[in-house]
Amino acid sequence: MGKLGKKARKFAKKNLQSVEKRYRKQKPFLKRKFAKRDGRRNAENDEEEMIEQPHKKRCIEENPQDIVIDAVFDKDEGAVLEGGDSDSDDGYLAEDSDLTNAVVNGTQGKKQTRKVPRLNKKSESDKRKVLSESVLSSYSNLVDEEQHSVQALTSLLNWYRAACHYGHEPSGITSPEICYDIEDSETFANVLIFVLQKADTTFRSVLELSGSANKEKILKLMNNPKWDSVEPLIRSFFRSTLHLVKQAADLEITVFALTQLRVSLVFFAAFPDLLNKLIKLSIDLWVTGEETLSQQAFLILKDISKVFSSECFDACFINMYKAFLHDCDNPKGNSEKRLPLLRDSLVELCSQDMQKSYTKACVSITQLAKLLKMALATKNKDAVEKVHSGHYTSCLDLWVSFIAANVQDSDLQSLVYNVIQVINGVATLFIGPRYLLLRVKCIQWLNHLSRASGIFIPIASLVLDMLEYKTTNDGEKQKKKKLEAVSTVKLPKNWLKSQNFQEQCIFSVIELLATHFAQWSFHISFPELATISIMRLKKFNERSTMEGLKRMVKRFIEQVEMNIEFVKMKRDEAAFSPNDQQAIEAFLQLEKRNKTAPYTQYYQSVIDKGLGTKVKK
Repeated sequence: MGKLGKKARKFAKKNLQSVEKRYRKQKPFLKRKFAKRDGRRNAENDEEEMIEQPHKKRCIEENPQDIVIDAVFDKDEGAVLEGGDSDSDDGYLAEDSDLTNAVVNGTQGKKQTRKVPRLNKKSESDKRKVLSESVLSSYSNLVDEEQHSVQALTSLLNWYRAACHYGHEPSGITSPEICYDIEDSETFANVLIFVLQKADTTFRSVLELSGSANKEKILKLMNNPKWDSVEPLIRSFFRSTLHLVKQAADLEITVFALTQLRVSLVFFAAFPDLLNKLIKLSIDLWVTGEETLSQQAFLILKDISKVFSSECFDACFINMYKAFLHDCDNPKGNSEKRLPLLRDSLVELCSQDMQKSYTKACVSITQLAKLLKMALATKNKDAVEKVHSGHYTSCLDLWVSFIAANVQDSDLQSLVYNVIQVINGVATLFIGPRYLLLRVKCIQWLNHLSRASGIFIPIASLVLDMLEYKTTNDGEKQKKKKLEAVSTVKLPKNWLKSQNFQEQCIFSVIELLATHFAQWSFHISFPELATISIMRLKKFNERSTMEGLKRMVKRFIEQVEMNIEFVKMKRDEAAFSPNDQQAIEAFLQLEKRNKTAPYTQYYQSVIDKGLGTKVKK
């Protein structure tokens, strides 16, 4: 810009001083005038910011460590498992005339007084009783008779206790007056088996329990005089058997003992301390035991929650829930097979009381959503790691399975909506190729919920995003490594460069889309549903350089396009109005039930191939 002209300089010199003077006079007034307006504007801006980001501020204030998934039910935990039964024992039963008088009808007294002293002559001394095969046979005959000798059963229960505690306490020292010994291993096994088989029958016979008995009947029976003589025997049997189950190394005898305890389960109504101990022991065996032992322990827990009060259901569920999540954080070699079994059995238990389970599912899913919101809003490292933990994904997997198993018979629509939002949030939080397994698991959950509930859940965009993973193909096919079916595994970076990873990624896309399309392949809107996915798969095929993957994708595209043409043809032939909802729901249902359509057969081949791949791993 050049200098001012002569006239301009003259004008400025003449007028500039007055302009500056006038501005100096007006400046204080303008300051006062606009100060209030600016203050109001700033206050409004601050208020808007507070309205826009209240959740983020709350998330920042909260600590992710305070959100503990497995402690969400701590305040609801029943008193059944508080304290627990100690390892102390009542010792051996007294064998005296009082027990003899408890025999029903009192007709076996003479036989017992004649046989028992004769058998006792085989003992080395009055303080040491040795159980031989012949002694066991004599007592067994007395118990097997119609009147079920209580005195004989008392003696057998003392030897049974000695057998159950063998190796865990000095022989006979528990009772200073009498020592119970067993002659050989064969007699040792026989006394265990006989008492386990006959104890329940004898108890019911003496108490005159016919047919099935419930908790109320047992509690009422406690006022019967006969109960006073039988109660110590039942308590001794339960204590000894629980000790046997806890300490036995032999799988078969442990399973057999649990089976017999299950038969006598109703008697635990009179022994809440022992019921507490049984629940704890069964949960431990359910989580850590072999498959057969785990299943038998679960059957006991299932029966306890059914036979006893709702408090027992809460105690069983809450402690099984905690044990399951704790086990998920410590994966073992057989976790891939064992964890689904634990999850399914826990779902079966929840299905027994839908009202309580619905409430607990709401509480748990709300806790999952709270932690996810914190992770999405703040990207807090601890919160993100918690969402990507075995605790979180296993808990989510549990409730997905529970909803899918019961959504048809119960009103669980609110749970379906909430859990879908949580799953979508998890898939959004972890978007990189290293989280391939977690994304695949999320989409499998959505497919499972959609198939069980009949609700359309859009998953195509989540699946097709996996085609955009940026991986470097170095042309070398690395040695195959087993990808554990644990969704929290974060893949190593060097795996992303392998051809195996790219193959796994594309096969996952095909398998997930095939499952999604299979559910809606006979729906009247299938052509519109599949069109965009087919377009993106074609673009992928154009730029792909791996012939094996291109053939796989091309075949999938051909099968879907054939099904699109088939649905279009049938749709053109339809005579009903688009507003006829009933006719739309009945569209191609006959073809769907026949399961002979080309796409249905193709989908089955994809699933079979996926199962075969898992078996080979």
